[in-house]
Amino acid sequence: MADDAPPGGDPSVPTLEDGVIRLRPLTLADADAWLEGEDDVIRRWFQFPRPSTRADVSAAIESWARSWREGGRVRHFGIEAGASPTLVGGVEVRDRGEGSAYVSYLIFAPHRRRGHGSRAVRLAALHALQDTPVTRLVIIVDEDNQASRAVAEAAGFRLEGLAEAWEHVELGSMLRYVRP
Repeated sequence: MADDAPPGGDPSVPTLEDGVIRLRPLTLADADAWLEGEDDVIRRWFQFPRPSTRADVSAAIESWARSWREGGRVRHFGIEAGASPTLVGGVEVRDRGEGSAYVSYLIFAPHRRRGHGSRAVRLAALHALQDTPVTRLVIIVDEDNQASRAVAEAAGFRLEGLAEAWEHVELGSMLRYVRP
């Protein structure tokens, strides 16, 4: 499952693969692909106030890289698929303390409904449960986001119930999926 870091990359950052997709740390070279992939669906479910700028995406990538380097709470991976690796989205594990972490994910429009999301969540979850102190994973999803709910279920998470208000910043009814 885990390989060495990409050439020139930080060896403490794993690259995870399952034969179809690959999870790897993002670099600033990915900013344009990320911007191209962001669409109204992503902005809706993540409640982004406006389309991201290159500066926004670059700052996010730098923040994720810093978290990896400094042993921070966020482990963000770019998701690649295909023989000539194409960035298809991202998956993140955010340590919430006390053995619990939240998982979030997004897939760019041209790559949706191909199983990349559930594969990425499974790989990231397995990494978190095997290689970190995390013992419980949580996904918070809008109850109307059927695609994201399907990803969570296909990745082995089970619906636990309504999320508590303190668990999310999004508006609307949110559901909590768990994988102990």
